[in-house]
Amino acid sequence: MKQLNKFPDQELLSAEGPFVTIYQSADPTQLAMDAEQIKFKNLIRKALDQVNDDKLRKQLEDIPNDKQFWAAGRSGVAFFITPNQTFFYEVSSKLQDFVSYGERPNILPLIEDFQYIENYHLLCLTNREMKLYAGRLDSIERIELPADAPTTLTIALGDELTRGKQLNVGGGAGNIHGVNDKNNELEIDQENYFRVVDKYVMENFSNPNQTPLILFALTENQAVFRNLSKNGCLRDERIESSPTSLTDNDIKKEVGELIANVLRNRHSEIIRRYEETTPQYKLGDQYQDLTTASLEGRIEVLFLEKDSKVTGTIDDEGQLGYEGNENFFNQLALNVTRTNGKVYVLNRSQMPGLKDVAAILRY
Repeated sequence: MKQLNKFPDQELLSAEGPFVTIYQSADPTQLAMDAEQIKFKNLIRKALDQVNDDKLRKQLEDIPNDKQFWAAGRSGVAFFITPNQTFFYEVSSKLQDFVSYGERPNILPLIEDFQYIENYHLLCLTNREMKLYAGRLDSIERIELPADAPTTLTIALGDELTRGKQLNVGGGAGNIHGVNDKNNELEIDQENYFRVVDKYVMENFSNPNQTPLILFALTENQAVFRNLSKNGCLRDERIESSPTSLTDNDIKKEVGELIANVLRNRHSEIIRRYEETTPQYKLGDQYQDLTTASLEGRIEVLFLEKDSKVTGTIDDEGQLGYEGNENFFNQLALNVTRTNGKVYVLNRSQMPGLKDVAAILRY
């Protein structure tokens, strides 16, 4: 079983079906572990009742369902099971428990977690120490770093610390030269420390999966760090205050305020862009036109109403038929995602023109 942390993920999108998709809401408290195991067992049983592929049944039966898995404090999990592999995501947004079986994965509930902001790292930084968190929306989890990580100035610089060094040159009393100015020492140490932190975070956390990095630091420390950082994953979004002496709950509150602002601003931006787009580059609920545009890779942005469903399937000739029980909107979302378009799943009140589906076309 493989955990995925980014969406879209090419490994999932290119996997061969059939797929069983399972979404399970979860109580992150330790007291709920037994109940979550029982609930997941029932969802697996429901899936097995629908599946006749032996390899897929074997994958379903082999999914871990133990206390260790459910003890991780997850608030929701999305499973995508194929005959050859099982993928899962931790999900922060509110889920409804359900099981689906078909030729394609059901990605619509998952999109909400990633539509405005990806999973990210949060770097809490002062000129003396650092802490690192893994973030999903407004949920954060402290990353336990190894003993040799540059968590403090002393660990990072050791014998290379500038402060306190004196170069005693010359002979008699009153003739001591080369004593570093204290402020100069502090600035040198701070910059050296920030360079070490930047390199460590970039190489060990940002670069491997191109995970965005959010900086939590005083305004003056933000300026110094950003000026010297070589981390291409460092984002403009930031928290400009001191993380010194803050508890994890205090930090989570600050993160919650930042993420709420990010979500509001990014939603406003994309809706404004739709409204400013000329009519020839917009589509509403013209389902066949949306089908054709999605297959040709002409949809840049797709908006779908949450929980809305149109039963239908796109055939090999690119025609939409209304037989079967597949959700056409899910297939549409997959087409757009696979052609590097962006999909948003929104409440009715947030939808452009209050439609169930809308799109911005590529120029």
